[in-house]
Amino acid sequence: MIASIFNDVIGPVMRGPSSSHCAAALRIGRLARDLMGGQIDEVLVEFDRQGSLATTHASQGSDMGLFGGLLGWDAADQRLPDSPRAILQAGVRVRIQTVDAGDAHPNTYRLTLRNSQEQHSLIAISTGGGMMELIAVDDFRVSICGDYYETLLWVDDGGQAIVDKLREFIEADEIL
Repeated sequence: MIASIFNDVIGPVMRGPSSSHCAAALRIGRLARDLMGGQIDEVLVEFDRQGSLATTHASQGSDMGLFGGLLGWDAADQRLPDSPRAILQAGVRVRIQTVDAGDAHPNTYRLTLRNSQEQHSLIAISTGGGMMELIAVDDFRVSICGDYYETLLWVDDGGQAIVDKLREFIEADEIL
């Protein structure tokens, strides 16, 4: 990724107090929303007891950002302070738990999302300055920072034929 004076030095345009907590959490929430096709009924948020988020998620804006992202809002949205109330009004049940996960990174978000059709899990980290990295989706290791369009396909045992066909029709940096 190319360094940017705006994100890497000054920081993102956002509602405070913390870009590492609020803006990154919002980006994580938006990716989670996209993973669920915008339809979320229930979210379990887990923070490692030994990480920074277990004690700071409410005070540093992580909850505000995450809920705003799950609602599809932007980082500068004036409604962000009301996102905890807004997510409840949207009918999304949210549980936040601290767990002994042994996460290597102190700003790790573990989300389990459900709706009437599907359930997905993701693990993401806030890397600072409003940036984040999605490191797992449904227990499959990934490295997605949200700065490119990326498509994930889950296929059954006959999936190799699909992968071979994809290679014929699309230009991609990587097909696993």
